Amino acid sequence: MGTIIFIIIAVIIITAIIYFSMQKKTHCPNCNSNIVVRTGKKIYKENPAIAVYGSPNSYHELEYKCNNCGHTFWEKQKAIIFN
Repeated sequence: MGTIIFIIIAVIIITAIIYFSMQKKTHCPNCNSNIVVRTGKKIYKENPAIAVYGSPNSYHELEYKCNNCGHTFWEKQKAIIFN
């Protein structure tokens, strides 16, 4: 029983590591630092309902601020279900 639990926990940990390592990292276009945070501002390029549930073409832009150089920039994001 202990071996089965160990294997399940190991699979969960390995899956989490692979998932987080495959996520796209946002970099500052000014200094190429990856120490950026979202400011919370969002611009929808379509109706918000369509952007969330929409086609693969629907997207919105998020504003980021670099903690290294202070530069603010917008980055295009695809709709949630097509990321």
